[in-house]
Amino acid sequence: LYKAKAVPAGTTNYLWDDLGQGFASGTVALNLDWPGWAGFFNDPKSSKVAGNVGVKVQPKGLSGKRSGWSGAHGFSVTENCANKEAAASLVWWLTNEDSQKLEAAAGPLPTRTKVWEWDLEQAKSDPYKTEVLQAFQEAAKNAFPVPQTPEWIEISNAVYPELQAAILGDKTSKQALDDAAAKATQILEDAGKL
Repeated sequence: LYKAKAVPAGTTNYLWDDLGQGFASGTVALNLDWPGWAGFFNDPKSSKVAGNVGVKVQPKGLSGKRSGWSGAHGFSVTENCANKEAAASLVWWLTNEDSQKLEAAAGPLPTRTKVWEWDLEQAKSDPYKTEVLQAFQEAAKNAFPVPQTPEWIEISNAVYPELQAAILGDKTSKQALDDAAAKATQILEDAGKL
């Protein structure tokens, strides 16, 4: 698609917000994104594609399985926090049932089961939101967390430019994957993990 110029020229350098804005403007036809954008994409005040957008579960790969990563932003109180009681109170307020309902009403998926059930009930009169929730509920069955290693961000920052080089045709797929593997291995060796 990139080589055929079926996507905007800068697409390979887009960050999440660029991709979301591109989809909302109608210049990007397919967007792999997190659920929080769903309401934005179907709001005529922010999106030219409002009313003409759908959410689907990711396709199955060659193995017949779906794949994807998932997670949620988390909050913690650090050991060195100057006011642990205030920090814990803030974490409670950000994650309590009422706060999650406010978040869920705007689009992001709740992490509390009770709020998830509430959100499904609220969506019954909204076919689009029902589609969104059902798609992400199905997708979650096949999601996995990112690797639990502190080096994950550094590795992803080294790997993705290699993948991009393959997409752009600057490297063969094999060369890009070999280079990505070498960089990831070096990071893990430097960290004492290999």
